[in-house]
Amino acid sequence: MNEFSCRKNWDTAIKHLVRNELLNDILTPEQIALIPSSNISRWKNESDDKYHYCEINQIVKEEIAFIKRFNSSSRIKKINQSYFDLADTFHEVISKVKGVKSLIKQQKEIIVDTIEKVKDSIPINKALKVFNISRSTFENYKSILIYKCESSYFNWCTKRFPNQLLPKEVQTIKTYMQDQDYKFWSKSSVYLKALRDKNLQCGISTFYKYCRLLGFKNKPRRKKSDDYHPVRTSKPNEIWCADVTIFKTVDNVKHYIHFLIDHYSKMILGYRIEKSASAIAIKSLIQNACIEHQPEKLQFLTDGGSENVNATVANFINSPDIPIKHIIAQNDVVFSNSMIEAINKIIKHQFLHHKEINNGNQLIRVMADTISIYNTIRPQMSLGGNTPEETFSGLSIDISKYTHNFKELKQLRLTQNKKNACKVCF
Repeated sequence: MNEFSCRKNWDTAIKHLVRNELLNDILTPEQIALIPSSNISRWKNESDDKYHYCEINQIVKEEIAFIKRFNSSSRIKKINQSYFDLADTFHEVISKVKGVKSLIKQQKEIIVDTIEKVKDSIPINKALKVFNISRSTFENYKSILIYKCESSYFNWCTKRFPNQLLPKEVQTIKTYMQDQDYKFWSKSSVYLKALRDKNLQCGISTFYKYCRLLGFKNKPRRKKSDDYHPVRTSKPNEIWCADVTIFKTVDNVKHYIHFLIDHYSKMILGYRIEKSASAIAIKSLIQNACIEHQPEKLQFLTDGGSENVNATVANFINSPDIPIKHIIAQNDVVFSNSMIEAINKIIKHQFLHHKEINNGNQLIRVMADTISIYNTIRPQMSLGGNTPEETFSGLSIDISKYTHNFKELKQLRLTQNKKNACKVCF
């Protein structure tokens, strides 16, 4: 028994297709075979004016004829396919350019408007290929633009996007990012500070996302070399590192800042500011740190600079009081002294460069505050949210102690957003 065995009336559209000889253009041969030939013969001989508003049939006929001519033109098909080939090639060329996806996202309103304008001529899915975005992404863009909700900081519909941060949470991110005390910190440290202050409870990827939305751009980062193999430590006082960095004050005088750090905790154990790279300064730093922290066994990592490799430093290290092994980066060992070099950059770029430091005396005062903030206030992601001093004192590196209640707070955020749904959402 076929699907037409039961008595049913035929759709009038089928009759119009038969009378206008368009049946083969719309239905498959298998479908046509199911229609009795007697019906087809009768419909062919029916008059158009048998049906009210039969004039519309002529419009349909003309549209179908146009589509047939359009599709039968190999030249038009070739032109259309060429445009899409160009778009595909363009995306392949720019796919490795950093920031392209972000730029498209920033221009979502223009993209949505354009696709809505041409959708009657070009199917949406094909038009989206020009911008290399998915249909779901496009629909999300439309929802954000169309359903504006006053309960959301960015006017996103809280019913459609219940996972979004509450307005007060977004304002908290903005406040911390604009705070002069944290303005030049890394974003991860600002995030951890807000987390530790219990003023913000969200994942770091969410924090980064809202920073971008608020206009706080990410700083460019260089990819680490595949040959990068840093030294590893598992506890404080296992390896200490020393290095010298140069800072020039407004009076155009160079100052040589000597640092000594604990590799595991990244804590600055001591520093000295001199007029040149000084072996005496390096020896003094490690001597004072040994007296204060009394390590049982120690490796001392430096580069091969003359301030590190000399008789003054060697005589102290080789004394029998404390067993210290001096290792030269990329000479005695394959790894570099990158840890302390990174800290040099943090101190200069996040604490010194943006300040107007006129002379050496002012630099001494600024450095005292800087080291205190770095060691005891500024948390680090690589330390699990701890400060260097906390880690040096034995606090475990475990980010979960600051993020353990995220799931509960996420559920509260979902409930609050759904509760705040505005009239547009319904």
